[in-house]
Amino acid sequence: MSIDNTILLAEAKEDMRLKNSHIVKSIVVSFGTAILFSCQTNPQQMEEFSKEIDEPVMSSLDVEWFYTKNGEASFKLNTPKMFRFEGEEPYVEFPQGLELHSFEQEGEQDAYLRADYAIQQMNDKLIEAKGNVLLQNAKGEKLETEFLIWDELKERIYTEEFVKITKQRQVIMGEGFESDIYFSEYTLKKSRGIINLEHAE
Repeated sequence: MSIDNTILLAEAKEDMRLKNSHIVKSIVVSFGTAILFSCQTNPQQMEEFSKEIDEPVMSSLDVEWFYTKNGEASFKLNTPKMFRFEGEEPYVEFPQGLELHSFEQEGEQDAYLRADYAIQQMNDKLIEAKGNVLLQNAKGEKLETEFLIWDELKERIYTEEFVKITKQRQVIMGEGFESDIYFSEYTLKKSRGIINLEHAE
């Protein structure tokens, strides 16, 4: 084979390599663009993807926590599973829900909270409870909703969602609710109606 033919063959191989390289780059760019636009048009998928790569630093099963205030039991938290995440905004996730008990100074249970799922924001001392949320006080009054926030620092419980309160043969429905952490004094922001159970069929 002559030198000229060898050079031409090498140039042809180089051209083919460059073309293949451009094709690969085009595929990568197209794939990246597709992912970018997919994330932009579907924030929920983007959030789920972010959670997948955010690994917990600690996981525990059958947890029972006691919170104390001035040496006395203030809260007790029970959960079947717990994940702790670190970072600028550390949080604890309760994927299988939780039960939270608050206590009076005498140590007797005063309020009870249950939810299917919850997240505790460690910096803000907030617990966000979601799914079949039930709040009950010492008088047996019950509040049911789908979302509720327990603010440990402000010692308040609140939501802007629909709520149903059952008390003394009466059901009160409305939107927006706020109370102390013992669910003893509360405010319903927007009432939708009252049902007297003794008159209900």
